[in-house]
Amino acid sequence: MKLNVSNELKSRLTHAAANGSVIAADILAETKRNADVSEIIRGGYNFFSTKRKRTGCTLYQKIRIVFTTCNKDLANKNFPDRNNPQAPWFPENRTDIEPSTFVGLFRNLPEYSEAELSYFSSAICVDSKVTVRLHEGMQDFFEAYSEENYTTVTDTTESSLHNSCMRYENRVRNAADFYANFAGASILVARDESNNVLARAVVWKNVRTLPGSGTFDGFSLMDRVYFSHAFVLEMMRKHAATLGITFRRQHNDYSHTRDFVALNSLPEEGIEEGKSYTLSLAVEVPACKWHKRGAPYMDTFYCICMKDGKMELRNLEAGKVVATCRSTEGVATPVGKVCPGCGYVHTTTESAFCPSCRQRIYSCTIFGQVMTGNTVEYQGKTYPSLLFKKKRPIPSMRLYLQVNKLYNE
Repeated sequence: MKLNVSNELKSRLTHAAANGSVIAADILAETKRNADVSEIIRGGYNFFSTKRKRTGCTLYQKIRIVFTTCNKDLANKNFPDRNNPQAPWFPENRTDIEPSTFVGLFRNLPEYSEAELSYFSSAICVDSKVTVRLHEGMQDFFEAYSEENYTTVTDTTESSLHNSCMRYENRVRNAADFYANFAGASILVARDESNNVLARAVVWKNVRTLPGSGTFDGFSLMDRVYFSHAFVLEMMRKHAATLGITFRRQHNDYSHTRDFVALNSLPEEGIEEGKSYTLSLAVEVPACKWHKRGAPYMDTFYCICMKDGKMELRNLEAGKVVATCRSTEGVATPVGKVCPGCGYVHTTTESAFCPSCRQRIYSCTIFGQVMTGNTVEYQGKTYPSLLFKKKRPIPSMRLYLQVNKLYNE
């Protein structure tokens, strides 16, 4: 008797193999052998198929795949419907087995690592080819972050993709604008054949180390991966490596912001593939086209600082800190203030101006402090005229207005 495998199982094996499962590729090769089932499978098992085991969640369904098989003696005179070719597929004649047990039934396969078995168990849950691509534009971020584009199935009840605080419609466009235009980042996205998003990760370019943390400069970094299936996380990491991205997060979480693993070697920089590094990093942001208000929750570069009159994102609170991006409400949390008169970062609570500029702009009178000079209307609000030149904000005022967008004011 030949090995019998259902069409659904063949499809799942084919897609799992295409998605990087070594075990799926090996089993697929065994199913195509023109040999008796006893030469391929241990024991009396045959007629293999799959079964979906579902767990309902609020926004998605967890689907776990188990295998079903028949191990009854079909030739026994007491076997019901002994001459019925469909009898091995009847539910009462079938047994559920776990993926690891299914793999172990194959006589000619090698021993696999726990990582390979876990990858197979996850990959078999997606009956589709998965593609991973790097994108650049604001619309790409918007589509990758919108929960309406997410897959409706996962292999876990705690999908980081579906539980992301930035998935909501009222925050997605602002987050997309922030990453694409304020931060100048890219995004790595995994999708299935129906274009459903299975994973996403921000990719940072032109990252540099801060003093005392190495001399690397101008490298790339893949941020935390939000994913629906465990195997897709590994696909994202492998694809990032093929793109030449230098580092990835060592721990795929919101903490451990300074721990990284090299995806590629850069001998001239002293970076070795697979090696772990603890780094203090910064990314200078262009902030030239950014126009929407608010800021997303940031897993790595959560600290906004000022350096030489320019904003930059850092993975630790160091330097002239303006704000932190660790709020799930879609806004930044103010730490320091940028003076609209000179651009100096200060923490004076009673005024937007630093003490020096406040003395220059306000005069003390018997009635209290009064603003000196004229005023000017700009975008429906009134400001001191000395903050403008030819009806346009001076650089420090422009910076002040940009920073205030972080707070959705």
